[in-house]
Amino acid sequence: MESKKRKAPSTPTHTRFDRSRFTSQEAWERYTNIVVPRKILPERNVILHHTEFDEFTEELKRRNWHKELTNFVDGSIDVAIIKEFYANLYDPEDKPPKQVKVRGRLVKFDANTLNSFLKTLVILEKGENFPVHSRFCRSKPEPQELATRLCIPGRGFELNADGLPLKILRKNLTTLAQTCSVLSFSNLVPTSHTLDITLDRAGLFYGII
Repeated sequence: MESKKRKAPSTPTHTRFDRSRFTSQEAWERYTNIVVPRKILPERNVILHHTEFDEFTEELKRRNWHKELTNFVDGSIDVAIIKEFYANLYDPEDKPPKQVKVRGRLVKFDANTLNSFLKTLVILEKGENFPVHSRFCRSKPEPQELATRLCIPGRGFELNADGLPLKILRKNLTTLAQTCSVLSFSNLVPTSHTLDITLDRAGLFYGII
């Protein structure tokens, strides 16, 4: 009786990825399956006229954000490279160092690099181990303090089922906080959900204001 040859088990095949653009097969698959279908929210160019939102304008200038975060030329953003950045960036454990390669170039986004880009003055006061803005980031203002600073009188956080602060409706923010929210939604922490702000985003507004 003629014996039948046993077939070797089939092995999965992978589409060959471009090593000049992606750091791994996983990054390539993440790019094609997850990142590419997603829409990129473009950052906004902010143009404010004299006497228009002066308090907000002065804060932008004081921080140099009017140059680095709100002064974009149409067509200056390469969507393909941005998506490659996010595809290569993903790390479920969020381990240091904060950097990723994009088309052969190392892109850093650690605190020192971001402070340098934003021209943040890093001044270490006597007896302190961290600069002022780092100490603020480590502090957790009480929700009532956030609401008092950000909301129009008599308004505050919407509560969750357990009675804990959940979000602030955008319509309940002061004019200055609403103006900051536009910058946040488009340039700082982009999101398409703009009807309310979370507790974390409220802390960001509080820090800016």
